[in-house]
Amino acid sequence: MFRGSFEHTLDNKGRLSIPAKFREVLLGKGDDRIVITNFVVEQARCLDVYPFDEWVRFEDEVRKKPRFDRRIIAFQNYYLGGASECAVDKQGRILIPPLLREYANLKRDVVLVSVLDKFRVWDKETWKKVFAEAEEKLMQDPDFLGDLGL
Repeated sequence: MFRGSFEHTLDNKGRLSIPAKFREVLLGKGDDRIVITNFVVEQARCLDVYPFDEWVRFEDEVRKKPRFDRRIIAFQNYYLGGASECAVDKQGRILIPPLLREYANLKRDVVLVSVLDKFRVWDKETWKKVFAEAEEKLMQDPDFLGDLGL
């Protein structure tokens, strides 16, 4: 599992160094491939990054859904259509494709945030806002997570 969050920078070519703790998880899977795709949280754009085996499991779950349901089609167009397979290079970096960098408005400073079996890449300023909004919701409503059993 991925744990924690880490601030990093994109280089001029769009390469991102994966934090050592996240790299350990990826290397432990014996596959240097990842899949990056677009995602949105509360109208804030970011990127989801999956180890290749987790992405394949996810695809298997999507495959079980009703093929002609308009919601599934929209989801496939957005999430699967935006996906790009990448490899972690020898220096532990990934090259984020230009379209995905543009989609998530990634500038130089980014934050990688764990989401259990995957992680997200956020523009640093966007992440600050998303984090502050989440904190505010949790502080204002003590029962915010109540029905989730957390």
